[in-house]
Amino acid sequence: MTPLVLLVTLAFIVTVDVRIIAPVLPSISGSLGSTAGAVGLAMTTYSFAYGAGQLVYGPVSDRYGRLAVVRVAALGFSLSTALSAACATTWQFVGARLLVGAFAGAAVPLTLVYIGDSFDYGERQIMLGRMSVVTSAALAFSASIGGTVAHFVSWRMMLLGYSVLALAPAALMFRLDPARPARRPEGIDRPARFADFLADPRARLVYLGVFVEGFFLWGTVTYLGALAVSRHGLDQFAVGMLIALFGIGTMVGGSLMAPVRRRVSENALAGGGGALLALAFLALIPRWPWPVFGAAMLLLGLGFVALHTTLQVRATEISAANRGKAFSLFAFSLFVGLSAGTAALGRLVDAGQQNAMLAISAVGLLVVGATAARARRWSHP
Repeated sequence: MTPLVLLVTLAFIVTVDVRIIAPVLPSISGSLGSTAGAVGLAMTTYSFAYGAGQLVYGPVSDRYGRLAVVRVAALGFSLSTALSAACATTWQFVGARLLVGAFAGAAVPLTLVYIGDSFDYGERQIMLGRMSVVTSAALAFSASIGGTVAHFVSWRMMLLGYSVLALAPAALMFRLDPARPARRPEGIDRPARFADFLADPRARLVYLGVFVEGFFLWGTVTYLGALAVSRHGLDQFAVGMLIALFGIGTMVGGSLMAPVRRRVSENALAGGGGALLALAFLALIPRWPWPVFGAAMLLLGLGFVALHTTLQVRATEISAANRGKAFSLFAFSLFVGLSAGTAALGRLVDAGQQNAMLAISAVGLLVVGATAARARRWSHP
């Protein structure tokens, strides 16, 4: 197997892990003699460690190579997942999941950086689109996989089996020679600092763009399930199926990236993505029948892959010699935006201002897309 195939395989496994706990939270809390809210802290610690790890893995991968860092992190991910299956108390489980999140944070971002290392700028967005198909499929399957295995066996066996599954690509990676990091251009005798990237106006625009995208898109998506229940009176299964259409839209958009990029410019794709995201949120404001909600989820997926892959490909171009470190700041900005958006927009939801949330987010995403669409060319042909 090639390094890219192994990296993508591990990225799929890790992405499934992101949401695998959610459907079995009641089983875990019952087994540990705790509450769902207390065990839910495991998801908080996981997300925190996952986001903070970006600032470590990127710089380290610039020095030692992407594959060398990912394969070590994959072993840590497997061992800490097995440890979480053996926990006897809630706080042990919360701590173990913090470790899982810390090790999980290497796989997806460094796979994207590896794609940046391996493909010319013109081909890169097509490969990132295909990568979005993999991660979207993993997110779509994670809830069903976790719920099914936990229902017929147990959540402990689910995590233990998952730990063993992650060992396969990790072991195969150790049979490959890790690629050497990119050399720095002549005249540069030290690695770039985060401040150096932030001093670049174009880089700042990308980091700010993904922060705002995370704030408005994922901050709003967090509350769409509750919106569907209150507006349409649907049960949780029906709501889950409707929201899964977001992932289907992302998979469709990612699979069509190659023909679309042959006909549409990078800037036009970014602007169109922002417009689709805005249209989807605005369509949710009137009290249409529930099929409109499903159509809006599809539009969200299509708009997301168009806008986000454009921001991703530009983030991989910020620094060729320090690509891992530059991209780690991109991933960190996304997580900070997501967390801030969830907290800030939640206040509107609690105040019964869901329509205001949708309208504000629509405008914000439209601005991100329009700004990205006006950016000058990032790479020479």
